Amino acid sequence: MSKLFKTGFLSFLACSILLQSAVLGCSLDIKEISNTSDDTIASYNSDNGAAFSDEITQDDINDDNKDYTDGLKILQSDEVSEEYAKEYDPLYKKYMGASTVANTRAKKFGVTQPTTPPALVGVNSLDGIDVSMYQAYSTPIDWNKVKAAGISYAIIRCGYRGWGTGEIVADSYFKQNIEGALAAGLQVGVYFYTQAITTTEAKEEADFCKNAVKGYDITLPIYIDIENADPKGRLDSSGLSKAEKTNICKAFANRVQSANYTGGVYANKTWLLNYIDGAALAKKYAIWLAHYTTNTDYTGEFSMWQYSSRATINGIKGSVDVNKNYLTKPHQVTNLTATESTTVLSEFILSWTRAAGAYKYQVKTYDESTNKWISLGTTKSNKFTVTEPYSTEERQYKVRAFKLIGTEKIYGAYSSIVTFGVSLTKVSGLTQTAASTKSVTIKWNQLSTAAGYYIYMFNENKQEWAQVKVLSGIGSVSTKITGLDYSTVYKFKVQGYSLENGVVVPLVKSSTLKAATSPKKAGGLKYTKATPKTITLTWKVVDRVSGYQILRYNTSQQKYEVCKTVSGKKHNSATVNGLKQGTKYKFKVQAYKLAGEVIWPGKRSAAYTVQTVPAKVTSLKYSFSGNKCTLKWKACNGAGGYEVQKYNKAAKSWTTVKKKKGQNSIKYKFNLAKNNSAKLKVRAYKYIRGVKYYGFYSAAKTVKH
Repeated sequence: MSKLFKTGFLSFLACSILLQSAVLGCSLDIKEISNTSDDTIASYNSDNGAAFSDEITQDDINDDNKDYTDGLKILQSDEVSEEYAKEYDPLYKKYMGASTVANTRAKKFGVTQPTTPPALVGVNSLDGIDVSMYQAYSTPIDWNKVKAAGISYAIIRCGYRGWGTGEIVADSYFKQNIEGALAAGLQVGVYFYTQAITTTEAKEEADFCKNAVKGYDITLPIYIDIENADPKGRLDSSGLSKAEKTNICKAFANRVQSANYTGGVYANKTWLLNYIDGAALAKKYAIWLAHYTTNTDYTGEFSMWQYSSRATINGIKGSVDVNKNYLTKPHQVTNLTATESTTVLSEFILSWTRAAGAYKYQVKTYDESTNKWISLGTTKSNKFTVTEPYSTEERQYKVRAFKLIGTEKIYGAYSSIVTFGVSLTKVSGLTQTAASTKSVTIKWNQLSTAAGYYIYMFNENKQEWAQVKVLSGIGSVSTKITGLDYSTVYKFKVQGYSLENGVVVPLVKSSTLKAATSPKKAGGLKYTKATPKTITLTWKVVDRVSGYQILRYNTSQQKYEVCKTVSGKKHNSATVNGLKQGTKYKFKVQAYKLAGEVIWPGKRSAAYTVQTVPAKVTSLKYSFSGNKCTLKWKACNGAGGYEVQKYNKAAKSWTTVKKKKGQNSIKYKFNLAKNNSAKLKVRAYKYIRGVKYYGFYSAAKTVKH
């Protein structure tokens, strides 16, 4: 048996278990202790300037040619003494404590299985472990037995930074563990126990991990393990802020991802909530939660949960950490862009922001000949080079991330679609400028490399593009296509061509333009209802339209303006609001056809004049001269006359007693003997196209003599 340390034989410590109440460095939720002076903190931060930035710059994370481990002294765990490990290895006390805990083998892995968190109900999970040299030194792990026990994956420690010295120490059993796990068919990820107190140190740790995993098939994330180690330790006593510790995690994970691995952060609940920005980190990286309970109340996003360190797995002597890996989807790919190559004309680069939890990315393009999205391939990088034949025409592209769980790919949502073609040879700015019922006019930007242009129209019957016109001359950037059907949407493309030694060389086609012919002329406009402030109009249905527009005449501008838009060809009525009482208005209606988001109207109907009805009569007053009573009210704009009604007490009904023509006929005289009374009300009326329309009655007025 190999010695675990250079000196000291530790037979009595072979496979002991964590005493959770006393052990540090074990992902327990304990409070951070800080007792470092300001002078000490300043020395820790000397290579980072006065303060940490909230975001790591691209210069910081993409210096791919640099190896931050160059010149560093890397220790091997089997080269250090037991005293060194006891003092500086954060996992020493966790696995080499003096107490053991008996497990119940009747339980799965000897521990109670956790309850699925509410946010992950319905999501499948796989069982896995994380190991270090402390599980392998006494008796090598039998990985075939581990797999047979139901373990699907292993997260393997490749090293740690001493919490007292700051030296990086390689886990000398890493090679044995990773090769054994892979040979047994387990998926593998890696973790590094950090004590970094600067972003530069975080990059050193990331580069150490990158170098350690070269040549191995790593399909799970590479995690930075950040947690309390010892109150006197360099990270615990550094006094770093939450933002500074978050930046350390970002620097590590970004550095890992720049080498096309999946970046991840391991931390317990307390750290994710209080000491690092767990929510922000989850938007960019895989989160591995450590919370030793069967019912976690952590509500932040995570995909892996370390719920116990007391598991017993067949094939491993002693206890081991056990995890649930939830088969959540990786995040949606964002910020997809296309950039032309600076060296190859027919080549361009798709790039995007890395998605949290992504193992690889699938790139797809839309094939118009089959009306299907086809895959161009996959990549671990966040860049993809598109070359011939894909760049000869403008195409649409989209990207999605996926995880690899065993042989199963779990895909995230597609990115937004980007459309691209090489600009030096691609027609751009294709738009429609005019339409009639039988033609459309289109134009585009002049292409300096073109000697002329081909115009293509899509044949819906044959489901293929057909050339309908050829224009010669670089200045020919507009054309009218005739012989079309009314109120129909057509698709067009324009392709430039160049002449090289008399040979025609087709260039890149433009993007597709949807252009529409005009609908037929609208007609039959009339009103169905009028109020003091609204007019409801109707008209005849027009065939094949997308909708209608009502136009009202603006007397000050002396032109018709759209005041109402109605979508749907059968919706042939509309109410125009915001009008003035008793006022004449002129309206027209026009049908329209949508081409994409652009409205192409047909010819307008004949003008139609209509008037709103008078308003409610107000301000009723009366006066007497002897037995003669005069009832008076305020004139209503646009009224053709007024109607006075009197209440009949015996019949318990209202009876019209007077009709007066004229807008200003606002008096009603009648006799009323003393000690008598009359209850009256008034309303205005207006004849509109031969039909009498009434305004609202005034409030009733009781006249007493």
